[in-house]
Amino acid sequence: MTDNENSHKGGRPKSAKGKARTKTLSTRLTLAEWKTVMKRIADAGKKPSHFLRDLLLQGKVTAARTQEDRKQIRMLEGGCNNLNQLAKMAHQQGFPRTKEKITALLDEFNRIIARI
Repeated sequence: MTDNENSHKGGRPKSAKGKARTKTLSTRLTLAEWKTVMKRIADAGKKPSHFLRDLLLQGKVTAARTQEDRKQIRMLEGGCNNLNQLAKMAHQQGFPRTKEKITALLDEFNRIIARI
């Protein structure tokens, strides 16, 4: 082994030059201001640094998906798997035999999408 191979100790790779966030910005807040900001951060569902960076660079913050939204999306993903299985069954057994199951699943998709 060469010296270069022994010197690498693992860990996270370095960021590309110019991409690393090396500068910080700080401000002082009263306790009431800090609580107000922390509530807005929690409501957005983001980490404080992500929230503040979005606010400073874009002037607005879009809220992260809620836990309920993520659950609904997982249900859609599971339904897509079921739809693939029904499509395979329709090819094997014919569409008329699976039409009712497919339309029921599509109705469920529409209900989930309406909730999101």
